[in-house]
Amino acid sequence: MSKAQDLYEFLQNNASEITQEWLDGRHKGTKSIYASDAGEETEKQLRENNQKLLDAMSKVFISEKSSPEQELKEWAEEVSERRVSEQVPIHETLGEFRRFRSMLWDKIKQFIYNDEVDLDTILRWGELLNDAHDYVVLQFVEHYDKTNTTQMHAQQQLINELSAPVIPITDKEAILPLIGDLDSTRTSHIQKSTLEQCSKHPYETLYLDMSGVQTIDTIVAHHIFQLIQSLDLLGVKSVICGMNPKVAQVAIQLGIDFSNITIKSTLSHALDAINFHEGENTDLTT
Repeated sequence: MSKAQDLYEFLQNNASEITQEWLDGRHKGTKSIYASDAGEETEKQLRENNQKLLDAMSKVFISEKSSPEQELKEWAEEVSERRVSEQVPIHETLGEFRRFRSMLWDKIKQFIYNDEVDLDTILRWGELLNDAHDYVVLQFVEHYDKTNTTQMHAQQQLINELSAPVIPITDKEAILPLIGDLDSTRTSHIQKSTLEQCSKHPYETLYLDMSGVQTIDTIVAHHIFQLIQSLDLLGVKSVICGMNPKVAQVAIQLGIDFSNITIKSTLSHALDAINFHEGENTDLTT
């Protein structure tokens, strides 16, 4: 039996001990998934993950008999997806990778001290361990970044959809509340989403409530004006409500013509006008 096979079997036989040593090295009260007091279910998950990693890493020493790269890649992808879903900062996991490699090398040195292993073999094992460690870290980081980016895009898409709700108040009237910082990307989405929603419902009037918008730039102002023009082509009258002085000043500086657009100081005033003239053909011009 070769020394490499002996080492592989040694690591396999001591896998539970190595994993337990790694778990025992965790710190308490760090509010991390890697904290020693993170809970039984978390510890069970970490134990299973570490056992799988150790099994795959030990195979690199007999790589002529097996191909551990795919196993390491699959492990890295599975764990990275889980860490993203658990919102674990990437530096915490990288720190645990480093601690695991150090402990694994200590165990390999224990085997070396108790057996006759030549220097060339020791150097080769060190190189194999480092290459395997670097490979799994690289796979983890790449998939973590990819998964995190995908999740962030999905969350941003959901935020965009929730931030542009056309809220019906009557069969023919609805409100579009604009809240928070408006950038060109978000405003472009609001424009698209609003037109889609208005094209599916027979609204005659849409109240753009801008009381939650503190400032806008040139591009955003043009997006809003384009939205009003597009709504007009759909037969939907726009009523701007709650525009603060800063936003109004930007609009004037841009030369945007509001002469044909109904403006109300607040959404409440606009709705009061509806209630006061309920059932009548109402002119909402202030």
